[in-house]
Amino acid sequence: MLDPGLEHLHRHGRLWRASNKRRRLISEAVTDVLLIPPVLLLLLFAQRGPWAPTWEIVVLVGGYALASVVRFEIGSGSTSPIQLMAVPLWFAVPPAFQPIIVGLALVLGGVVEHYRESPGDALWRCLNAAGDAWPAIGPALVFALAGAPTATLDAVPVAAAAFASQVVIDLFFGITTPWYFHRIRPAIQLRLMVWVAAIDASLAPIGFIVAVVVATQPVAIIALLPLIAVIGEFARERKERIDQALQLSNAYRGTAQLMGDVLEADDAYTGGEHTRGVVDMAVAVGLELSLEPREMRDLEFGALLHDIGKLRVPNEIINKPGSLNAAEWEIIRKHPEYGQAMLDRVGGALTDAGKIVRAHHERWDGMGYPDRLIAEQIPLAARIITVCDSFSAMTTKRSYSAAMEHDQAIVELQRCSGSQFDPSVVEALFRVLERDASLRSRAAQEATPATSPIAAAIGLRPIS
Repeated sequence: MLDPGLEHLHRHGRLWRASNKRRRLISEAVTDVLLIPPVLLLLLFAQRGPWAPTWEIVVLVGGYALASVVRFEIGSGSTSPIQLMAVPLWFAVPPAFQPIIVGLALVLGGVVEHYRESPGDALWRCLNAAGDAWPAIGPALVFALAGAPTATLDAVPVAAAAFASQVVIDLFFGITTPWYFHRIRPAIQLRLMVWVAAIDASLAPIGFIVAVVVATQPVAIIALLPLIAVIGEFARERKERIDQALQLSNAYRGTAQLMGDVLEADDAYTGGEHTRGVVDMAVAVGLELSLEPREMRDLEFGALLHDIGKLRVPNEIINKPGSLNAAEWEIIRKHPEYGQAMLDRVGGALTDAGKIVRAHHERWDGMGYPDRLIAEQIPLAARIITVCDSFSAMTTKRSYSAAMEHDQAIVELQRCSGSQFDPSVVEALFRVLERDASLRSRAAQEATPATSPIAAAIGLRPIS
């Protein structure tokens, strides 16, 4: 399975690319408009240089367009093998015209992609692809300052500087745009952009060698086209693997929700308002404690299914009015183990949730059950669920007890902090409740988080 954070970025990126939302149109328009001033400055002040033969330019533009529609998905974005054509283009076109030629190639690639994937969209939208020519500004400026050198081994330093300038501009737009429009944290996007830069760096030397050969054997430029086709096949296979991983993730999430529905049908309190209130609070506390996406996924599943083992406990015990006797308590204390066993049978991501389910009745002082774990031996997600589960239970009316007032429940959590509960989790819940008073009323009601926990963990806002 994909890392949950990366999985969510893939989903978000696909929705974004397929959307016609106003925010996407604005982002494309802003990028296009901002490109105009540097292009005009290059045309006015950049040193003119020689043009390669027309047929060679046509092959480069066509190859660039085809390479641009070969997409390797990386998180919320993608990269293409355009570097194979970009480097020869640096030597084939005067610096002032390089961004224009790149923009033209990207628009042509957009037209190809339009008819291949989204023929129902307006064709004029393909013009927005020209804004992706921003990284070409750096190499054009470097080549202009270097006097438009010819493609020889002596030009390696200039080509290296051009590539570095391209990477810097690409990093700038690749980090700031997702942050501004999607609130993807820069640190997360930087890790993804490093992959993009690494792929470009692996292809740039091939493009440079071909550029040197083309200086004496122009027909060599055609050799890049089969390589682009091969990379395109790899990209297609990668997309299929990502599709399969996303489908598998959907299956696990669907299984978890189905099991939650079964629990709710069996016991409206345990599987309905109580469980969903615990999920809501646990997710909020997990975000307060800055859990990573994988931890947030396990926390969400664990909170949703923390009482799933009660399906194996007789209903006359679950719904018994009044107190339970010792034998009945012995049976009900088995439900964490039952829950883990049930989730282990499903496997995959729910196996990790099963470990949390098993530990959600452990105590900070080691006096819990079933394994008498102590303090940080207890998984953090289980510690969070323990606190949220207890708060929800205290503030919810049940067959054998009346609901506590919220202030009374908070006093009880404080009293048991350091013995039954992890003090840091209790404090995190207090901060969350103080900041969002509605969680108090939702604690004992049917409630689910409005935003995906994984999306919130990586700072991702919905497409709108």
